[in-house]
Parts: sequence; C-alpha cells; structure tokens
Amino acid sequence: MTSHAPWCVDKGAYDQLLQLPYSGWCWEYRRRDTALKSAAHRLASHRPTILKRADGSKIYRMRMRQPQAETFGLYYLPDPSLSAFETTPFWLPETMSSHLNAASEVRIKNGVLETPLRWDEIPGEKHFLIAPGRRPKLVIEAPGYAAQLAIEENMIPVPHAVYLSLRLGAGLLQGTNLSQVEEFARHCLGREVSYKPLRGFSPETLKNTIIALDGHLAGVSHRRIAEVIFDQETVAQDWNNGIKSYKSRTRRLIKKGVELMKYGNKFLL
Repeated sequence: MTSHAPWCVDKGAYDQLLQLPYSGWCWEYRRRDTALKSAAHRLASHRPTILKRADGSKIYRMRMRQPQAETFGLYYLPDPSLSAFETTPFWLPETMSSHLNAASEVRIKNGVLETPLRWDEIPGEKHFLIAPGRRPKLVIEAPGYAAQLAIEENMIPVPHAVYLSLRLGAGLLQGTNLSQVEEFARHCLGREVSYKPLRGFSPETLKNTIIALDGHLAGVSHRRIAEVIFDQETVAQDWNNGIKSYKSRTRRLIKKGVELMKYGNKFLL
C-alpha cells in the first residue's frame, strides 16, 4: 500500500555512505531486512563482549558459534539499528568471493629474521574477532577501504601480537585476486587505494538504490522515490512518456535494492 504521509529524506546522510567499502554497503542493505532484524533481536543477548585496547583497536570475543547468524553470512549479528559507521560486520569467508580474505601469521619480534608488517602501524581502525571453532579475524577499516584477514589458530594470542605476515595461497595470486593484494599493500603503505567499482555497483548507483529501497520499505510511491533520486522537476517533465524511462528506472532500482537487502553478500563481497 502506498503511504500518503510525507517522506523525509536526509540526502546528506546518504551522501556519507559513498565513503563506505563494499563490506559496509553490504551491511547497510542487509540490516534493513526484516528477517535479519528478527534474528538479531533473538540473538541480542549472545553478541560478543567488546574490549577496547589502549592502542585504539577492539577485540570482540564470542562465547559460542551462532548458526542463525551464519545463515546471513555473518559470524554474529550486530544490532541492525547501527549503521556501518557504528558497527563492524565480520563476514564469513565463504561469503566473500571478491575481497581479500587472506590468512596471516602472527609472529613475535625475535621469532623472525625478516621484517614483517606491524599490524598496529597499518592505517585504519583494527577490529579483532575471537570466535570458538573458527580462526580469529582481523578487520582493518578506513574510509572507502576494508580488508578482512584470518589469523592462524596456533599463533600467539592476538592482543599480544606485534607483527603480521600474510600467507597467500595460489588462488590469491592469480586473476583479480592479485589486485586485492596490491590494494592491501598500497593501503599498508598509507597510499590511496584506487580500484575499479564492481560492475553495476558504483557507489553512486548503490546510493540511489538504497534510497529507492528505503522509499519502498516506507510504502512511498514510485514517483515520489524518483523525485528524490532524480529531482522533482526532471521527473515531472518526463514521467509518463517513457523517453528517459524514469518510471522503469525507478522500478529497477527498487528491485535491485530488494535483492541486495536479501542477498547482498552474493553481489558485494
């Protein structure tokens, strides 16, 4: 049913989303799913304990695995009321097909001859996840960039680790995966990461799609959604004759938004 109540849109808030990496975009879509919201409410008491360290990093400790959360591609379900700027989603490696999910070894200073990478010197926020039955994870986040690394179980506890060295399998050293390794290296050196957006999922397209999804979930008319995305005057000049296809473009954006809300990790991770 179409709502006749005014739909207030904060375009500035949507513009902020342009800074997100794809893992953040994925969470923004997935957290709008009513099925995920219901599951997150049931699992609220099982969220990890979070410890913030003096160096600014955070450690998330899970008491048990969460099969319900794993059906959504996540180790656990963050509070869906929190945006990607307020929480860190830890995605299961099997849901990540186009992003770096390399294994890393943690070594102490006197245990190696080479000079490995100091994880605390990598730009960005660091979030460690320690979960039973799975390898610990390190997520590194910065504006427009995120990397998720698995840490070997037999290494020393993460909070006391000083160095990281990536151990890459052959699969990560071929094709498009190699570009992800190069991006990670550039980020570690403090350089700007320049990557090609996934086809059909540029940040601007994702912004318009999430606006369309929010309008759809709010019960707003397709025309009102189009006016917010394309501007009211432009839509008024060409809504019914189909030359610019604003009506069909809006329908496609809504359909795409619903698909990303239900299966975002299939397309964005």
